[in-house]
Amino acid sequence: ATRQTFFAKLGPLLALLLLNGMVQVGGLKRGLAARAVSRRGLLSTAAAVVVGVPARRALARDETFERLGTEAPVTKDGDTPFTTLVGGVKIKVMRIGPGVGEAIEKGRFVVVELNALALNLNGKPFFSTKLKDGTPDPLSWTIGEGRAVPGLEEGMIGMKKGEVRRIIVPAAQGYAVVHAGEPYLPQPRDDLDRNALNSILKNPNRDATILFDVRVNRIR
Repeated sequence: ATRQTFFAKLGPLLALLLLNGMVQVGGLKRGLAARAVSRRGLLSTAAAVVVGVPARRALARDETFERLGTEAPVTKDGDTPFTTLVGGVKIKVMRIGPGVGEAIEKGRFVVVELNALALNLNGKPFFSTKLKDGTPDPLSWTIGEGRAVPGLEEGMIGMKKGEVRRIIVPAAQGYAVVHAGEPYLPQPRDDLDRNALNSILKNPNRDATILFDVRVNRIR
């Protein structure tokens, strides 16, 4: 009787302990499951970043163009105004050279680094003296012999070695000027750029203004 009474009293206690253990085990399982889900989610997110969502590439830039356009501005405030010449060509000095040697004038042979872009092509260069593989390929010609765009030559008059100018040439002083010689320098290097430029030059309803960034390497 005493044993039966003992087990009778022990039964509810065991049941209570068993129930409490099940609750704890269940909570532990849920906690582990939650952690596993959280970990899987973290790993999935990381995988998506590394594999599924590639990093945004930096925009391709023409280093020569940037260097010519931003290098050592003349004034302390970082800007100088454009000067408009008689024919409508606008020039802006981006860097003053050493100031020694001869200045460009008609009859001088020049070697220059140059970028050219049509303002109506969203600022995309159609010519650069820097080749696609990074090799420099400067332009050279004699000023006044009709080899280069007339407005470009006009905007270069007075430049000295090392000077950098930004030159804006209106259509009337650009490729549209009639001449009997070879096509004006600079000319696009490939068919894609040539077709893009021609789409402007051959359409009278489009603005054919050209922007040149020029650095003088040599004058003789």
